[in-house]
Amino acid sequence: MPILPSTENSLLVRTAFSDAKAWAGALAAVQTENEDGFRAYVEVIDDISWENADWEQVRRAALATDEQAAVLFIADSPALEPDYPVMVVDLSDLSHEPFRCVASELWGVDNNLNIANMDWEEFADMAEDDGVFRGFA
Repeated sequence: MPILPSTENSLLVRTAFSDAKAWAGALAAVQTENEDGFRAYVEVIDDISWENADWEQVRRAALATDEQAAVLFIADSPALEPDYPVMVVDLSDLSHEPFRCVASELWGVDNNLNIANMDWEEFADMAEDDGVFRGFA
C-alpha cells in the first residue's frame, strides 16, 4: 500500500475505480457547501494504488502518518451507490466499528468529530437500519 499524507484534514480515500461518473458525483456532494455554508474539509486521495483496499488497510496507513484527523472517509464500491454512502472510520478509538454517511451530510461528521464537538456514538447511533447516517432531521 502507498503512503498517505500527514494532514490535519480528514482523508477521503478512493478505493473503487469502476465508475468514474459516480465518483465525480460523490466527490461533488462531499465538497459542496450546505445551505448554512458548511462543508467537509477533506484531502482527496484519488490513487489507483488504493484500488480494492479494505478499510482496515486504509486505517493502518492513515495511523502510520505523523499527523491525522480524528476521522477517515473511504469511497469504496458501496459509496458509489445512490446518495453516496461513504464509509466513516474512527482514527481516535480503534474499538469503534465503521458506519456509513451519505456524502451530503459528511460535513457534519467531519466538522464535529475533528473539533471534538460531538462524539462518535452521536453519529453511529443515529445510523439507520442499513448502517447509513443520513443526518439529524
